[in-house]
Amino acid sequence: MTDSPSDQMVPFNYPATEQRPEAVQFGAVRYDDAFRWLEEDADPDVALWQRAQDDLSQAYLAGLPTIERFAARIKAIGETDDVTVPTFAGGRWFKRHVPADQDLAVVEVGTSPTEPGRRVIDLNAMRTDEPLTLSSFVPSPDGRKAIFAWTAGGREEPDVQVIDIDTGTILVDGLPHGKPQNYAWLPDSSGFIYFAIDAALAGERPLYRVTLDQPGTVTAEDVTADHPVVRPIMCADRRHIVLSVDHLAPHLDYILDTQDIAGGNGGWRPFLKGIPGIFRGDILGDHFLAITDDGAARGRLVSIPLATPTQRETWKEIVPASDNVLAFVMVTGDRAVLLEWVDTYSRLRVIGKDGRFEGEIALPGRGMVNGFGANMVLPTMVDPMARAAEGEILFVFSAFDQAPALYSANLATREAKRVSEPKHRLDVQVRDLDCRSADDARVIYHVVARADLDLSKPQPTVITGYGGFNVTVAPGWLGTQWAAWIEAGGVVALAHLRGGGEHGTPWFEQGRMKLKQNSFNDVHAIAENLIARSITASDRLGVTGGSNGGVMASAVAVQRPDLYRASIPVVPITDVLARVRDPITMVSSLDYGDPADPEMAEAIHGWSPYQNVRDSLAYPALLIDCGANDPRCPPWHGRKFAARVQQASTGTLPILLRVRADAGHGSVGKAQKIRQSADNLAFFAEQLGLATKDGGR
Repeated sequence: MTDSPSDQMVPFNYPATEQRPEAVQFGAVRYDDAFRWLEEDADPDVALWQRAQDDLSQAYLAGLPTIERFAARIKAIGETDDVTVPTFAGGRWFKRHVPADQDLAVVEVGTSPTEPGRRVIDLNAMRTDEPLTLSSFVPSPDGRKAIFAWTAGGREEPDVQVIDIDTGTILVDGLPHGKPQNYAWLPDSSGFIYFAIDAALAGERPLYRVTLDQPGTVTAEDVTADHPVVRPIMCADRRHIVLSVDHLAPHLDYILDTQDIAGGNGGWRPFLKGIPGIFRGDILGDHFLAITDDGAARGRLVSIPLATPTQRETWKEIVPASDNVLAFVMVTGDRAVLLEWVDTYSRLRVIGKDGRFEGEIALPGRGMVNGFGANMVLPTMVDPMARAAEGEILFVFSAFDQAPALYSANLATREAKRVSEPKHRLDVQVRDLDCRSADDARVIYHVVARADLDLSKPQPTVITGYGGFNVTVAPGWLGTQWAAWIEAGGVVALAHLRGGGEHGTPWFEQGRMKLKQNSFNDVHAIAENLIARSITASDRLGVTGGSNGGVMASAVAVQRPDLYRASIPVVPITDVLARVRDPITMVSSLDYGDPADPEMAEAIHGWSPYQNVRDSLAYPALLIDCGANDPRCPPWHGRKFAARVQQASTGTLPILLRVRADAGHGSVGKAQKIRQSADNLAFFAEQLGLATKDGGR
């Protein structure tokens, strides 16, 4: 192909799609939906239509001139973002990884965080007809037992066992709930507490307990919540468990003193229930160190006496509000470590028991601290660092030019040491840029390109981002897929969109519910700014994202088809009104709003991708990438969206639907991930005019 995109393409001969108009209503919103029949997975006509669409997409992708080059390069680079902080328990290290010569994950136990250990779990040996995903592996505090959960084919209905690490004996085989998660061991390793989202969505109690001396008995905890998602967390004192309610804006409603239970003196009691603000933190001595947005848009750190948590006059401010975002605090020994974001980049500082800063842990560069290799940080849901031996922490660090590597830090000396080597490095140029959105909000983004690439003239560029659910997209390693793209001469623009957690609570609030359109306006502003800076042009500009980012990639493509040449929405929700049929997907109402609410139905109707496809427009090239077994963003969203855009578009660019068998909310296994990445890069290369030779060099 040439190094510039061409519109001289033959129109696609898409599979015939019958229109069956059906009147639908959400709140006060009424319209005829011609493709509602495509929502039905069990309909044989739907299965045949989907297979025909997928066959067309696979044939097109297989014929792209760069696909095998990208596949080979991705395989050669390796699984760079497959780095996860090991768990330290009972003097043992538990490490999960995907071996170089295998497709699926294993778990090893050993005496070091880096040396090979004894294999405890091997999904490759367990695999039958479907690839398996390790959904949870949680060692007990004594390091002798572990909760082990796995799923098949991308389905999120885990099989759960508790195993004896030394003998392999199964101590618990199965739980009575279909979707258990968020496991917290009791400090004495005698049992554990877990959250059952299927029970919570059914209006039942959300928390359940298993004790190993009665493995067949599961009892409901005497606690209720005003939110469908809760997370029990064992604190650093190995005595208390706090209950974090709401995974987007957590508040610590209850606390459990396990020593009181042992003495027969109580159970769960209210902690910060009813106190305004978001809270997350850890116990240091007889105080709870809490990051809160109460009185601080980007967070402040307060010390709350355990004896008087609701008496605000007893609180002590440790770190006042500033322009920096306080993301996470963890206690180990007699110190705490604070993770902050300074202009989106990570910083670690140590706090002594007296509440004073002792200094900064020097990181190896400007980048990202996280608990795993991917550059999405979810401190409200997943801890971005872990305790090691007392007084030490482990974390993953990466940067735009350095693949993730494992680091340890001693809080007393504040010295960070690299525990493992980065699997890959890139010679890149990075530009930290900003622009103004439609309402004049300042939006930050980063441009990453090969060091020798001329950014004074338009280059094939892809915007990627998320912009939802208080999730932070951090300036760290972009993954093997984008490493291959950058090496080949492509540009990536990493966007910090409203709805995310990059700039504190207001940033999150300004991109959700009735303000969701702000997220998409931010993308449009970045696109226009990239073009104004001559880094790219509209015919060389693509956009992509997964899950909520797939919503974004779908929405911006139909809102501004003039601005983007190509879009790849990965596992998107596209009919945001009709998602009411799926209980798990409806949890997204926490960010998008409930279609049963008349005002929210109107707001959603204004931006939902499916409803905003307009007839007789030339739409960007689309590769709608879905997982056949995805429970969060079911593939019927992709089916309806593809049908509607194929019908409406007057252009000749491809509108493709790819539904990956044995996949869920993401690829399952190394081989599947390589193929998906190669598909996506080859599609962008074809549409954005990226000519590659020998993998881009």
